[in-house]
Amino acid sequence: MNLTLRQLRAFTAVADTGSFTAAAATLHLTQSALSVLIREMEADLGVRLFDRHTRRVVLSEAGREFQPAVQRMLADLATAVSGLTDLRDKRRGVLRLAAPQFMACTWMPPVIAAFRARYPAIEVRLADTPPEHLLDGIPSGEVELAIGQDIEVDDTFERQTLFKDRHWLVCPAGHPFAKRRQVAWSDLADQTFIAPTRDFLRRVLPELDAAGREALAAPGTQSVSYITTALGMTEAGLGVTVCPSYAARTVQAHGLVMVPLVKPAFHRTICVYGMSRRAPSPAAQSFIDVLHEHVAQQAKRR
Repeated sequence: MNLTLRQLRAFTAVADTGSFTAAAATLHLTQSALSVLIREMEADLGVRLFDRHTRRVVLSEAGREFQPAVQRMLADLATAVSGLTDLRDKRRGVLRLAAPQFMACTWMPPVIAAFRARYPAIEVRLADTPPEHLLDGIPSGEVELAIGQDIEVDDTFERQTLFKDRHWLVCPAGHPFAKRRQVAWSDLADQTFIAPTRDFLRRVLPELDAAGREALAAPGTQSVSYITTALGMTEAGLGVTVCPSYAARTVQAHGLVMVPLVKPAFHRTICVYGMSRRAPSPAAQSFIDVLHEHVAQQAKRR
């Protein structure tokens, strides 16, 4: 048995109107086409669904028994289609994101605000995570998109580059470096360097020359998990640190100064990650579009 949606709708229309002529008009069918649908349906079910009288068509006993189930099926289908349409048109839904803690409190809020202004019915939930756990929630579906630093990934994940961000030396306003136009990595040899994340040294050391690597290998060098910790320690005069460009407002709020780092300039690529071979939801795709728009707007301001 293989009842079709057209047959179910034809059955409902005839039952509601009590007339093949009126039902055919409602469904924009010819009366003969409607009659074929009902006959095929009755043949498949092996029962007569309607009693035909001279002036009116009424449900048979089997038809009356069948009608509530058909009405439920069509109502459930309409609800499901409406739900999918709402998701497609971003009229409802939940979008779950992940970002490193510092990016989550600086760069992400304006992007989320721009997205919510455009799609107010979409609820956005942001998880601030340690950088080393940025992608953990994607395979399980706890997170649909993750935004953060460039990470080596296998084919489990899909990665799109958003932008490259320069890192700056951060020091107190009264520090000798604060008045310099630029600072080389090798100049940090006699400073207490506070690496702003656990994986920072692993990433930066291969890009430095011998003098720069030696400077960061000093006994006083230490690593913390969060940039906010590094900024607080720097504000207290416990050393110097580095930060990305998007941290400027937070750095200023701590009364600290950003100085260009050179020899070499160090950039980190910021990417958006999703699950490979899993199409992004309409809300996620729209959020990716807003991300790229935000990056383009920032580039114009520089």
